[in-house]
Amino acid sequence: MKVNRGSVLSKEYFLAYLTHVMRVFQCNAEEAKVKTVERLFRGDLNSYGGETRENFAKAYYELVRYPFSNR
Repeated sequence: MKVNRGSVLSKEYFLAYLTHVMRVFQCNAEEAKVKTVERLFRGDLNSYGGETRENFAKAYYELVRYPFSNR
């Protein structure tokens, strides 16, 4: 997936992305987080800026806190 480095990725984007990774790789939220950091962020959570990093953290927290909500 190609992502424009100038844009801010939303919490909703990351909720969908993490959920997708969990389904495809049949893994839990923590494993999906690790895979996302490795693949999308290429190991550097700051690569897309602070706002995107914060949105990723918020999405992960929501996913862990409310794992069975409708997504």
